Amino acid sequence: MVGFGFENQSNLTEVRGILRAHRIQLLILMNMVFVAFWMSEAMAEKKELTMAIGMAIAPYNIPETNSGIELDIVREALGMKGYAIVPKYVPFARRNLEFLEKRVDGVLTINTNSGIEAFYSDEHIACENVVVSLKKKGLKIEKIKDLKGRSIVAFQEATIYLGEDFAAMAKENPKYRELAMQELQINLLYGDRVDAIVLDKNIFLYLKKRNQKIDTTQPVDVAYIFKPTPFRVAFSSRKVRDDFNEGLRKLRESGRYDEIVKGYLGTR
Repeated sequence: MVGFGFENQSNLTEVRGILRAHRIQLLILMNMVFVAFWMSEAMAEKKELTMAIGMAIAPYNIPETNSGIELDIVREALGMKGYAIVPKYVPFARRNLEFLEKRVDGVLTINTNSGIEAFYSDEHIACENVVVSLKKKGLKIEKIKDLKGRSIVAFQEATIYLGEDFAAMAKENPKYRELAMQELQINLLYGDRVDAIVLDKNIFLYLKKRNQKIDTTQPVDVAYIFKPTPFRVAFSSRKVRDDFNEGLRKLRESGRYDEIVKGYLGTR
């Protein structure tokens, strides 16, 4: 009986040792799984993000310097969370395809009605077209009908983007024309060769600030007769979208957002 008890105790000790070893192996395995999962998550949320840019127009996005109001805002908002962005300039109509084919991690200057399924950010910029005229002309422009019979120079394809009423006015107005080179709009306005120009407010301020061909110090009247168009950023990752929103909020609260805009326009 004593021999049997000793042998039983020995077996029990051996079993306990085996179980302890298995527990250690299990803990090691669980730790390895956790580390692997954490690493896969970290890799999934890439710190370098390729962003499609379809609106390569100064002062919003400037390909020559990889800068601009929108690009700087997006870069700095994401930079607060450790992300770096790589701009990918594509034709405006192709940006959605780049995203759908997973060639980019996000798209700038986009709206929730774009037709693509994505994680959309808070509104980060707004574009607003305006009518600008020299103050000395004393034009009263409060609605689109007030442009009738006036010599107007608008940006290219303005009749497509500014609605049916504007398109109808342009069609009936022999003094209406459009220009692809918006620098010329500034020259025509301050050269007193047209009654008014139609263009994005920020583009006007940016081009005016940099124009060295004509005196742009003359006072102007700016008519706000078009609705602003707010834009967002579309992301393939919910976490990156959330990180961007947090960074955007901090940019606004700190005053850095206004500093970025002022750096390009000289005003706010």
